[in-house]
Amino acid sequence: MGNNGGDVMDKDGHETFEEMVGPIDSALERFWLMTARHASQRLGRLKFVAAKRLPFALPLSGPLSHLDSGIRLAAYVLSHDPLLIYTPIGGERPLNSVVAIGRRLASRRAVFLLMPSWTLERPHVVAKLGRDLAWYRESFSLHQLIFLCNTQEERRLVTAAGGTAIFSNHNLMVSEDIFRPLPDISVEFDAVYNGRISHTKRHHLAFDIERLAHITFSIGELPRAGDRAFIRRLQAQSPLHRIANPIVNGLTGWLAPQEVNRVYNQAAVGLCLSAAEGAMCSSMEYLMAGLPVVSTPSLGGRDVFFDPDYCIIAEPDPAAIRRAVETLRDRAIPRDEIRNRTLAKVRAQREELTVFLSDLLKRMGSSQPPLTQWPFPGTRTLRRWATARQHADEITTLGTARKGF
Repeated sequence: MGNNGGDVMDKDGHETFEEMVGPIDSALERFWLMTARHASQRLGRLKFVAAKRLPFALPLSGPLSHLDSGIRLAAYVLSHDPLLIYTPIGGERPLNSVVAIGRRLASRRAVFLLMPSWTLERPHVVAKLGRDLAWYRESFSLHQLIFLCNTQEERRLVTAAGGTAIFSNHNLMVSEDIFRPLPDISVEFDAVYNGRISHTKRHHLAFDIERLAHITFSIGELPRAGDRAFIRRLQAQSPLHRIANPIVNGLTGWLAPQEVNRVYNQAAVGLCLSAAEGAMCSSMEYLMAGLPVVSTPSLGGRDVFFDPDYCIIAEPDPAAIRRAVETLRDRAIPRDEIRNRTLAKVRAQREELTVFLSDLLKRMGSSQPPLTQWPFPGTRTLRRWATARQHADEITTLGTARKGF
């Protein structure tokens, strides 16, 4: 690893806070930023610990059992009768959100399809997961949990921990209808990087690229002051670098998926710079839009659909990233070729999952004919966030209505 990147990353390969926000000339501003960051970290840690442990500590029934009802999660119901629910999981105790909603559906037979949004190729997480799976089976005997793993290694680890798992990468859910090549769009940037404001995303690895577009947003990993410092850091790099999001009061606003796709089409290459995460939806969005990809080595499964003809795995060093971008840019591979070859891989794996789900529904007692088309609506609908109580109430209400009671 080169000196530009290696001496600033933490032990997990992530950026340090100082690398994210850059040099701060004012001692007062630096003190304020560090104070705000430490306060935010303490609050975040308290919330994290509570959300992680609370669902497992509560009784299964009675007044205290409702204390985890405010935990937020995403859930999508593929079938109400029999009940089949798709939900992303993550964190140090991946089943905490499943427990929160499962408690409210304990009297119903249900199968949960669990999509790891962060890699489970972490021994300490899988060790806890094995214990939590045993607890869940004992507590909610009418439920079955099936992991849709992003890599074969993730599937192996979950199975070894006592879980039921299949290999089914979550980038199958990305919509090819939204992310696609657009006619008559001029290429203005050598590369585009779609990555939230996070130390995991390692934005600084792209700073040597001559013409660069950023799509970035905050999910609260830094305090507001830290977000603003990060944005200033990106803006200060080069007049040929641009943040595509609208900026209001020093913070980035939201870009609709169609607008994101338009930015992709203005770039020659898509970037994936984290060391570990989930399968990284934007990696598939790039490919659907016909962009070749430069990635660092990574855990999480984003490379499942990569092809060496149009994807380069480069060392996590700014100079190496720039060279790889220029190599793919100069190849000028037709966008339709990248998209069509990616879609061929995606459709084959979607067909495998569709057959699996048809068989699963039949085993659950469904009277419906086998699925004939892809049953998932795309990542935005799949990730509709609400509290455990709201999701459970909606599932119960719709399920009752469908039965005609």
